[in-house]
Amino acid sequence: MGFRKPTRELSAMEILDRSFSLYSERLVQFLAPFFFAGIANGMMRQIVENIFPPITPLEELSENFFEWLISSLWVILGRTSVLWFFFWTAITIANGIAVKYASDLLERGDAHLGSAFSFTIHKLAPLLGAGLISGTLMILGFTFFIVPGIIVAIMFSLIVPVIMIEGRSAFDSLERSRRLVDRSWWWILVFLLMIWFLIGLFGVIGEALSPYLPPLQGLTSSLISAFIQPIYPIALTYLYYSRRMKEAPQAPPVSYAPPVLTEIPRRPPAIFEQPRFCIYCGQSLPFDAFYCPNCGRKTRNSSRASSSVFPVF
Repeated sequence: MGFRKPTRELSAMEILDRSFSLYSERLVQFLAPFFFAGIANGMMRQIVENIFPPITPLEELSENFFEWLISSLWVILGRTSVLWFFFWTAITIANGIAVKYASDLLERGDAHLGSAFSFTIHKLAPLLGAGLISGTLMILGFTFFIVPGIIVAIMFSLIVPVIMIEGRSAFDSLERSRRLVDRSWWWILVFLLMIWFLIGLFGVIGEALSPYLPPLQGLTSSLISAFIQPIYPIALTYLYYSRRMKEAPQAPPVSYAPPVLTEIPRRPPAIFEQPRFCIYCGQSLPFDAFYCPNCGRKTRNSSRASSSVFPVF
């Protein structure tokens, strides 16, 4: 199957359809970064659970309540911070690899995971920087008024494709992403909600199945979620190219100038030949005859040769 960039703006369903088609054609290649990220996250989850002591439930309120509260908060914050930072870094690398791999397929028709990985590591600093800025603004927006958080999520949804494809810096990618999604906020919100729903659904399935595999509880949830996660960067890559179509230079308007009338050359005047006859025998004579071909008599002299020629204009 051939892969090519969109030549027009696509709808949300068209982007999802093309994303699933591309994912199914290169399932192993797209799944590999998220598979390894899921393994790494699952292993880190197991390590963190072994490093940090479990939270002991408080049986009854006593003078040790504040001590228990402080120690529990330290454990919760420590676990959350370590797991969040590790997961955020791993998923950022996986998303960057998937966007670069999808972009190479659409641009050149072929791609390599090794080069996509190397390029992503080279761009890891702006990816993390832009992600940190947008994530902080998103959290603040959701915390205070919810709606600003949604706006920030839409506004900065294309920072990863912008950095990976255009090579922009962290701050430039934020403004560039905002310009790309301008005037299409509602349908992009619906598009993002559809993808987030699919990812969340697989995450819930993974969490529901993980208790049945106690030795690999954290790893099972991460691996099940990894199967749907490549759809997100692939769809963002298609969305990026689709939004680029509105920036394509428009064809100049066709001017319908009236045709230039050229002067038609006049035809040279036709020569009208007056019929001639011999005055002696009545024989029809040729135009340039001086003697009658029948009787041989002279019909005219050369000085009168032009008297019988009448040009017609």
